[in-house]
Amino acid sequence: MSYSGSPFAMFTMAVIIGLLSAVSPAIVASAQELPLQQVDSDEIDAYIRSRMQTASIPGLALGVVRSDGVVYLQGYGIAGPDGRAVTPQTPFILGSTSKSITALAVMQLVEAGKIDLDAPVTTYLPWFRTSDAAASAQITVRNLLYQDSGLPTYEGRLGFGDNDQSRMALENGIRDISSVQLRQPVGQGYEYANENYDILGLIVQTVSGNSYEGYVRSAIFAPLQMSHSAASLSDPAAIDIATGYRYWFLWPLPFDAPYPRRMTPSGFLISSAEDMTHYLIAQLNEGTYGNQQLLSPQGTVTLHTPGPLSSYGMGWVIQGDSGSTRIWHSGDTSNFHSNLLLLPDQQIGIVTLVNIGGFTNSSAVNIPIEGVAEILLGNGLSAGSNPPASLVLPVMLLAALLIVLLWIAGSYLSIRRWQHRGELPPHGVKRIWQFYLPLAIDLCPLILIWIIVPDQFRTPVQTMALFAPDVFVAIVTLTVLGLGWAILRSYFTLRPRLLMKHASS
Repeated sequence: MSYSGSPFAMFTMAVIIGLLSAVSPAIVASAQELPLQQVDSDEIDAYIRSRMQTASIPGLALGVVRSDGVVYLQGYGIAGPDGRAVTPQTPFILGSTSKSITALAVMQLVEAGKIDLDAPVTTYLPWFRTSDAAASAQITVRNLLYQDSGLPTYEGRLGFGDNDQSRMALENGIRDISSVQLRQPVGQGYEYANENYDILGLIVQTVSGNSYEGYVRSAIFAPLQMSHSAASLSDPAAIDIATGYRYWFLWPLPFDAPYPRRMTPSGFLISSAEDMTHYLIAQLNEGTYGNQQLLSPQGTVTLHTPGPLSSYGMGWVIQGDSGSTRIWHSGDTSNFHSNLLLLPDQQIGIVTLVNIGGFTNSSAVNIPIEGVAEILLGNGLSAGSNPPASLVLPVMLLAALLIVLLWIAGSYLSIRRWQHRGELPPHGVKRIWQFYLPLAIDLCPLILIWIIVPDQFRTPVQTMALFAPDVFVAIVTLTVLGLGWAILRSYFTLRPRLLMKHASS
């Protein structure tokens, strides 16, 4: 079905595309090692502060490491409305960078002989199934790690509004998958889905005999000396967590978002920049931090090796060639954002944590880590890593509103003109272009926004509302205008017939 006849629909689609598109400028790392101890901290600080001002970022924490230690650590801006400063110890919710920690936990248990990467999920969770029990039985642990299980992105975004904190929350979330239909055959295609890593978290919980949160604390956070990291908001380590913000038309406002325990393994671990530098050191140093060996060198290589169907490895995206390898992952909740970047050929690791969600301003919150990498590599800042503020989203929303208002005004004037000519109610062929076609144009945004867009972009409407309330309010406003005018159009167009019937009676 085509929607080319509706300006409202076209602009609404453009708004959603702008909303869901992510921009992540690539860094091509120089093979030359840089003596990071001599990095000009003033240049980094000036760059970060400039980007924060341009993108209206409330607070940001930055950490830079070499395989043998931390070389730069700094907090910027505010951690909340009370004005307290962000420090390297301030905890943030990580978003999807949590996935690499869950992958590490899985690989630790693989090396302990408790998990087999090629064993079906049902080996560890016998009750696990999707709508197709036979297909479910083919999903292996490795499929989950490489995101080629066939599980859909859409369902993995349904849980963001769930605030269940019970000990059964994770299992209940996985049991909800029993009615989900796989989008493609197991192992036949890549599709990023949060459920893959939530299932892995439940497998960790099951085989370790500990809760997922307890395992991560004892087997990862403790040996890495991550004292400001947590796997729940109730953990004392999270007591000073930053306040999260959301954008309202590019202006940050505090937002106390739900914290879905069912999604902790895929997106809701908590950590600080200082703690994440310890984690990055272990990633760069063959699984070792200080005298703690969290994973074997081969196991670490396995984490950083892409799967057979995409550049996605085990909780990491791996890009580039030998000498310019780039291993990274970003993460978003509705009110936090994080970025991890490893440049293994230069033995550089960078973490940025931001206390605002980047759903509608993704390039702005992603860019700082890219610019820091350029500075560290001595490449100088490029236009791509230091762009001006973007007004695309508010302009698109205002344009959509203006077009709808112009369409309504133009339609009303046309109806008045037809009325003066005595052409209403329309008869014969005129019914098509004087009533049915304009009415279809009025109503097609309803179909577009509430049915087609969520399916095509694999994001439930309620998740859009949680992550981008300004866009959601604008979409609802446009929808109400479209529906309201459709009703009024019908009344104005058919009113003469109604009056004639009333008069004859």
